[in-house]
Amino acid sequence: MAITGLDRRASKLEDSMAQLRQQKETEERKAWRESNSERLMWEMFLRVHGPESVEVTEEDIEKTNDPESKEEIKAELAYKKLFQKVLAHYKEGWIVDYENMDETEKALAWIVEEFHVYEDREDLFEMDYERWTDKLNIKPDVPFVEAIRAIDNHVGSSDWREICYLQEHQDAMMENLFEEEEDRRARYLRYKAQHPEESEDGED
Repeated sequence: MAITGLDRRASKLEDSMAQLRQQKETEERKAWRESNSERLMWEMFLRVHGPESVEVTEEDIEKTNDPESKEEIKAELAYKKLFQKVLAHYKEGWIVDYENMDETEKALAWIVEEFHVYEDREDLFEMDYERWTDKLNIKPDVPFVEAIRAIDNHVGSSDWREICYLQEHQDAMMENLFEEEEDRRARYLRYKAQHPEESEDGED
């Protein structure tokens, strides 16, 4: 057989092997997503709504002279304390187990589970994205893709945002927030150009 014929056969074989590798990677990623997306969404839910989302402390009670503010801070701290007690009963950190909870703990766990199940994934992702940009002090003029990359690098992987059971839903969620954030960034940059005398935080 001529060398050119052997080259064509080798090229087809390489293409076939590449397709098989890609198919295998797609299947493995699909299986990984099916096994982990719900857990990762729960972890995101906790970052946004869980005990660590409560930023007030006992000292804040003494710092305010407003009676209503004092009671609100106390309520937040009570929520944090009770939520932490409830989470201690979860299996593997994310599967609810009512058996050993007292009545008050069961009530909160049930409300939390209902809230978690019915919360819109895109809304949750947007709140978590905002939380990360605040925590990492990512400026509002930073493009969405660069901000996501910075968060991925800080966390160590992209797992923190892989909360959709299907890849197409994950892609759609990312694209929607990309469009929203790039539109917000464009408005911010226009505002800054029109008001150069204002500080970095002059516009949300």
